[in-house]
Amino acid sequence: MRFLFLLFLSLCTSVLALKPHTASYTLLTSDFEVGKETRKLYQEKNVYYYTAHAKTVGLASLIKDYEIQSKSMFVIDQFGLHSKHYKNFERDGSKVKKDFNVYPKNRQVDSLNRLLAISHGLERNPEQNKFYLLVHDGRVAEKQVYQQVPSGSDNLIKVISKERNLSAYFARDRHYLPVLVHRDNFTYKLDSIQFD
Repeated sequence: MRFLFLLFLSLCTSVLALKPHTASYTLLTSDFEVGKETRKLYQEKNVYYYTAHAKTVGLASLIKDYEIQSKSMFVIDQFGLHSKHYKNFERDGSKVKKDFNVYPKNRQVDSLNRLLAISHGLERNPEQNKFYLLVHDGRVAEKQVYQQVPSGSDNLIKVISKERNLSAYFARDRHYLPVLVHRDNFTYKLDSIQFD
């Protein structure tokens, strides 16, 4: 009996797994384009790899030449998404701003994949109201709470974090991935997405 339950659970987990994809985002501040970011999710066996590469563009790059390269390795089980390895490198011109390589533990997510953790939660249960995450930012792990609020759209699910001054919109027709994210004075807007 226990074997059948575990088999059923593993089948449900694989059916509700995140869909590999490549997404392009524009970073805006005050409706002015300041950067571009490409994110890619791929899977090898039961391990997921999520990469991000962001860089200032156009006039913004003349003022501030900033680049970010991040990579997260994680697994998904019946309890959700859990980071296994997180790397982040940021440079401002020729100066290194951040450079870390950590191995989160105890069901932690990381700064790069936390929105994917919410996407996965929404795909499993679109009515889920609260998301409690233990997020490792490269230095320490911090408890973060996200809450679903009315979005005014049948397709979009709005999730906010008052403490982080963040609101994110997840699209049902895009496998619950974030299509618009507001944080402080910045906005990430999905330009294109290709599912593998």
